[in-house]
Amino acid sequence: MGILRGLRARHPGGEHSAPKVETGCQRCPTCGTPAGHQGLDWLTGLLDRRTWHHRADLALAAATTRREPITLLIADLDRFKLINDEHGHLAGDNALRQVAGILSSVTRRTDLVARYGGDEFLVLMPGTAADDALAVARDLNVRLNSARLRTVSARDGETTLTGLSVSVGLATRAADARLEGLLLAADAALLAAKRNGRAQTCMGAAGQGWTFDQVVHPFALPA
Repeated sequence: MGILRGLRARHPGGEHSAPKVETGCQRCPTCGTPAGHQGLDWLTGLLDRRTWHHRADLALAAATTRREPITLLIADLDRFKLINDEHGHLAGDNALRQVAGILSSVTRRTDLVARYGGDEFLVLMPGTAADDALAVARDLNVRLNSARLRTVSARDGETTLTGLSVSVGLATRAADARLEGLLLAADAALLAAKRNGRAQTCMGAAGQGWTFDQVVHPFALPA
């Protein structure tokens, strides 16, 4: 498996930051939000959708003014429903928290990382061109695919999930200088990645040809 077009694999900004997901912190007993941390998703500790939209609008406007590259990723955990159906929703929630931690580990503190909703995540990467963002998406799938996510199954008790993968849609500011347009372009690329078999990154534009990059096999629960 591999990229269908040659693209460089690098990400500016030096070493990746430590995961943004907080562990062992006090959480609101009602909504689960970390104490004193408004604007975070209650389950994963990443930015919530509203806060991400506000900050993303500002970042995109700044990148447009400065004529700097900026790239958006939408990542969707492959076949997440299988986890919920086979092991229960608590196991699924635990898996999402751990996936968020892995996503944080491959991004920088300057990137805007959020839970979009359900099993989808957003990453807006200022100062990052498409080929550099593609390397991050590839790193995400490699790390996720090799990770061992420990959780508790409603059916089997303690269990370990392995071989997970994500489908990723990628779009740059060149696709659209508006946040809504950028989201639409990345979402279209995500749908193309899913139609092409999942566990891969897609970039490009409908009608102009898609570029696919696949480095792992799609997630499937063992028989």
